[in-house]
Amino acid sequence: MNKQSNTYIVTYATVLVIVVAAVLSFAAIKLQPMQQANVKTEKMGAILSTIGEGSQAGTVSDKNKYIEEEFGKYITEAFFVDSTGTAADAPTEKVLESLNNLPEVFAARTAMPVFVASVPDAAGKTGGVKTEYVVPVTGKGLWGPVWGYIALNEDCNTIVGAVFDHKSETPGLGAEIATTSFENQFIGKQIFDKEGRFVSIDLLKGKGSSAGNPYAVDAVSGGTLTSNGVKAMLGTCLGDYVPFFEKMQSQAAAETLPAAPVADTTAAPADSIATAQTTEGGSK
Repeated sequence: MNKQSNTYIVTYATVLVIVVAAVLSFAAIKLQPMQQANVKTEKMGAILSTIGEGSQAGTVSDKNKYIEEEFGKYITEAFFVDSTGTAADAPTEKVLESLNNLPEVFAARTAMPVFVASVPDAAGKTGGVKTEYVVPVTGKGLWGPVWGYIALNEDCNTIVGAVFDHKSETPGLGAEIATTSFENQFIGKQIFDKEGRFVSIDLLKGKGSSAGNPYAVDAVSGGTLTSNGVKAMLGTCLGDYVPFFEKMQSQAAAETLPAAPVADTTAAPADSIATAQTTEGGSK
């Protein structure tokens, strides 16, 4: 065959494309389980980070195994809630899978994920263990999707941890939402005001502008649009969980109410005692 002919060139190119496509398809199929495992590990690791656990992931030889063990140790329950705050039991694996399609999850508002964590209680007020709730959030930044996880204390009001990430925000500007310095600002902030109204978390422009404000953090410097996206994300997604948070708060309040005193049925009524004494006195 003439290697300079059009027929040879077309045939050679076609065979080459077919071979390369076959190799890439084979590699993708073989690597898919590993890729899915890594994505799952990343999500579990982010959830653990909000409760202050899983910090040794970067130093162990088998990161996936370590994260999976830590997740099983601290995340004791996972379920879905709907827009009314009603919970529905579900396997933890299924709840984790829902994190792959968060925009659709929050659009439907019928099965929003909740992860329940049992973590050491430094104050030692609850038998050494306390409950925290971790929920995902998702929204849009300047250039693409942004997302994260928020961990709330037992009061379903006080934030104990926050983790954020993005797809394509500008390094040094909007991408700063994924830094520890930005995320740590959320610790101790509250999403309900003193009257019990949901206020979410505001992002205020200017370094130090949120000082003393329990419902706000400093926005990213130079990343106004990304900050606005995070603010909107928190208001929308956390707002969807408000009915569930309020149910948990009501339940906790009911559990802390003092028990009603039990009447002493062995003691005779005062009027019956007086009647008996009068009768005895009259018979003498």
